[in-house]
Amino acid sequence: MSYLSSYATRNPRARGAGVDEKLRLNLPGFHGDAYVRVFVEDTTFRKWRRRPPEPRIRLRIADCSSEISLWFEVTSQAARDNSLHKIDTLLGALQRFRAALDAEAELHAHREQHRPPKRSVT
Repeated sequence: MSYLSSYATRNPRARGAGVDEKLRLNLPGFHGDAYVRVFVEDTTFRKWRRRPPEPRIRLRIADCSSEISLWFEVTSQAARDNSLHKIDTLLGALQRFRAALDAEAELHAHREQHRPPKRSVT
């Protein structure tokens, strides 16, 4: 999960570093069109007068039949705090999920290797 950390930093590498990616979640050869779409608009060069421009921010996660879309706001300090809390909570849950999935996958592989022989019916 550490590869995602570079995308979820509170101190971006450069001012106005937006992101626009759609990544397939399944390896080649696996069915389905599962994906994650991340988009944070770079408003560095947007002109504004009274209020700073509100960037378009999208996070979509889809499997073969369903899609979830999470909303993030940066228009106030409270909204920014909530948005960062939301993504931090999601990242933490995904890290714990991955650790549990890895442990269960290892247990399953171990059980396959040590499967009792089939009994023959006589």
